[in-house]
Amino acid sequence: MKEVMQYLPAGTVRLHGVMGERLEQILRNRLLKINFRHLVDPFRFRNETDGKWRCEFWGKIVISAADTYVLLPDPELKRILQDTVRDMLSTQTPDGNISSYPVEKQLSSWDIWGRKYVMLALARYYEIIEQDPEIPGCLVKMLDNLLDQLGGRRLCEFGNHAGMAACSFLEALPKLYEITGYARFLEFAEQIRISGCSADQNIFELAEQGKAPSEIANGKAYEMTCCFLGLADLSAVLDRPELMTIVRKYYESVRDREIFITGGGGLLDQVGEYWGNGHDNQTRNDKGALGETCVTVSWIHLCGAVLRLSGDPLAAEQMMHSACNALMGAMSPNARFWCHANPTPLAGCSSKVPVWDQMARQGVEPFDGHDCCLAQGPEGLAFAAKNVCLKTPDGIAINYYEPFSASFMNADGARIDLEVASDYPFHGTVKIRLGMERDCSFTVRLLIPSWQSKPVEIRLNQEMITAEAGAYAEIGRTWRDGDELSFQLDFTMRQIFSSDGNYTACLSGPILLSRDSVFGDLLLPVADGMKSEEMPIKPGLHCRLFHRLEDGSGMCDYMSAGCTFRVGHLLNVWCPRKKKTRKK
Repeated sequence: MKEVMQYLPAGTVRLHGVMGERLEQILRNRLLKINFRHLVDPFRFRNETDGKWRCEFWGKIVISAADTYVLLPDPELKRILQDTVRDMLSTQTPDGNISSYPVEKQLSSWDIWGRKYVMLALARYYEIIEQDPEIPGCLVKMLDNLLDQLGGRRLCEFGNHAGMAACSFLEALPKLYEITGYARFLEFAEQIRISGCSADQNIFELAEQGKAPSEIANGKAYEMTCCFLGLADLSAVLDRPELMTIVRKYYESVRDREIFITGGGGLLDQVGEYWGNGHDNQTRNDKGALGETCVTVSWIHLCGAVLRLSGDPLAAEQMMHSACNALMGAMSPNARFWCHANPTPLAGCSSKVPVWDQMARQGVEPFDGHDCCLAQGPEGLAFAAKNVCLKTPDGIAINYYEPFSASFMNADGARIDLEVASDYPFHGTVKIRLGMERDCSFTVRLLIPSWQSKPVEIRLNQEMITAEAGAYAEIGRTWRDGDELSFQLDFTMRQIFSSDGNYTACLSGPILLSRDSVFGDLLLPVADGMKSEEMPIKPGLHCRLFHRLEDGSGMCDYMSAGCTFRVGHLLNVWCPRKKKTRKK
């Protein structure tokens, strides 16, 4: 099954807006300052006995660094990655094992989950940074070692969450098959698929039957979604569209039942890690924390799989909404720390706080302050950024209008340069200019968001084209050097009402607006149909977008709200609703 859309090569897209700025901060303030040798130590010494998932940090962070390199090909980052990959390869024992667990504890707890992330990281490095000839052999030995240890037993009999964490190994196998060419990677993937990825239930059959995500297995959102990501890639490698149909059913169910107004998901426990009918429960304060960053990132990856394999424009829109709000809202302005829950409760006043799992505190040995969400957040943003502009068989697709430059090769070998000028996602005026060495025929696809209240008028040089909301505007023609496209998206503030009808949330374009304690009362009601006026940002204010409502109150962009990460700096997304009264 061929990919409908593909990533452009490393270094060919450069973002110049807020997403690009955040990636630069991640690179300078996080990735270039990590002690990667310390991240390898658990594998070097095989000393992880407390189940604190140190096994996943190296893999997640290397993946985030490799994906960041796609957008920011920094030579120092490349050198760091080369060094740490060589360091990790040196930990492989003669039997092929790479694990952070001592032999007597291997296959238990998070061990297989951690091995998956090592293999995914080595594969991503091989694809993006350099094709080190040692990596394919290392991957084959790792798989053979795991198969030997399993001794014919099902993978779902091991690890946490009824085996779903271990069975998410499926996520790595199609890519590893493409790198190594060894059929046993696909054979093992088929065994995992047939097992249903859980000791209790077949999660794929339940999704195909239309079961709600919260009713599948134990509802653990992150691990479950990783299993479906593996199924998506397996469907492509095996050319089995019926498997992708199952993935799409799961995606649509998560989208409709679980995703919050922020674009994040996950609730029920103290850090927001389970599916639990989140769409309807996001305005309640008795459902645990809301919105683990790892869940948000796995959702973004699921949107990416649907986009890449089906070309669904709404999957692209969902991904970018999550990136603009839940994901960048979970990141501190300097990128040094992230939220775990993001934040809780959405229905009331709360603050953003840094992750805490591996911090120094009573009873827990610190591990450089690492945490699953601190590792996963940067990776999610880099992944979303790779999807801003994608190659299609007959041209390109633009999914997000932050100012950026890109280059790609047309089918006839001609180089085409693309420049997007805008202040997106904060404002809706977009201009796109194409440069090329000779006239070229190809199709430009422009994502027109579904939140547009009416068709969008696109100016192509002097010609006007009408495009419908919620679809790609497909413009196929012979393009000439200097051709320009321009359009205006409607960023008038709009309201979304909660399922119970008691609350309202406000958005401007893709940006979720939020009350912030810096600007006054967090619990002021918002009247139905209330209008707003965008105000200039005064020097010293921490936000990127500010709206003054008709009642004189203010709201700012969610990614900036509460961004000092202080307990007293509060925000509120769902405001009490002031319904219109009928005239007698």
